[in-house]
Amino acid sequence: MKRLFIATKIELDSSFAQLRLKLQSELRHNNIVWVEDSLRHLTLRFLGATPNDKVPFIKDALQQVCSDSTPFYLELNKLGVFGSHYHPEVLWFGFDEFFFFKQLFERLEPKLLDQGFAPSYGNFVPHITLGRVKKVVDKKRFWECFERCKPSFSQMIPVTEMTLYQSFLHNSGPEYKPLATYKLKDMV
Repeated sequence: MKRLFIATKIELDSSFAQLRLKLQSELRHNNIVWVEDSLRHLTLRFLGATPNDKVPFIKDALQQVCSDSTPFYLELNKLGVFGSHYHPEVLWFGFDEFFFFKQLFERLEPKLLDQGFAPSYGNFVPHITLGRVKKVVDKKRFWECFERCKPSFSQMIPVTEMTLYQSFLHNSGPEYKPLATYKLKDMV
């Protein structure tokens, strides 16, 4: 079994990198596990524990979907939180519009379901995880910081390829190993 997910690497520009550092600084009194820069990605589909004999099929399905999809841009322009107002769980950067990214997901999902993968439940919310919130010391201060740090700028993120990753969970944090990368087809 392999723990797998499909994603594309993301590099934050200086504005978003500074905003991330500001969040880390202002929220330093809370218990938040921040994602390392080298692990930053935008997940298309989390597959979880996957039998080894399914890996060739996933690679083939991903190759088909990518070769039939043109590169596109996503406009990174949002700061969000998963969880509730009383129990925030994940801080993330995201997008107001993600039509083409969702199209990739919608092309891949039926192929995965046909092979017995469980459906991806929940809302489709493409995001770049910044940190996992373990404990908030002062909720009022946390939400004031959140409101202050909402971006007034944006960054265009090119989506030109998808990678199948294997995830290893260690006490020191996760490790992601790329198994295969597939380019989206070139525009004619």
